Amino acid sequence: MISIFHGPNNYQSRKQLNLHIEKQPNRHTLRLNKKTIDIETINNFLNTISLLDQNNVLVLEDFFSIPTSSKRKKIEDILNKSQNQIFIWHSKKLTASQIKAFPKAQLFEFNLSNQLFSCVYSIKPGNLKTFLLSYELIKDKEPFELVLHLIKQNLRKQLTTSTPLDKNLLKKAYLNLIELDYQSKTGELSIDKSIALQRIIINLIN
Repeated sequence: MISIFHGPNNYQSRKQLNLHIEKQPNRHTLRLNKKTIDIETINNFLNTISLLDQNNVLVLEDFFSIPTSSKRKKIEDILNKSQNQIFIWHSKKLTASQIKAFPKAQLFEFNLSNQLFSCVYSIKPGNLKTFLLSYELIKDKEPFELVLHLIKQNLRKQLTTSTPLDKNLLKKAYLNLIELDYQSKTGELSIDKSIALQRIIINLIN
């Protein structure tokens, strides 16, 4: 069985991928990404019978980003013939031609809401009012972890490219988001996490 998880909502797609992996009984798992995916490694893993009677579970991340199409085609043939549980995760929405490579696969697509997109991309200098309105619309609808993840991702990208935001303020905000993420997970926050996130962005763009 091949299961494919794809779409721009990486937070939810990874979460569901991991839940599906955890449901596999008595599993022996091999995880590979686009840099480590290798035909021989995959072939040996899928065709090796475990001495402990474990189920071989193969996880491939960003498989469709493999640059060599001939290599990808050979692996597709191996996967389609396998009786093992195979999970394929991709960080973007797959095209119809990419999906056709696995005609019997179970598909799980994860998209982002337009309101969430609008909020994340409203983080611009002097755009405080728009951000606050957008944030108010999504803060109780979307998982906090997802909102934080996307805003962190957006700021990280801007740190490595040209941006209208002040680079020093941007770096400070990004580091504050990392600290907020840690404190939220460890229960160390003294205020509501949504308010804490809002304050960090206000200080960045006000």
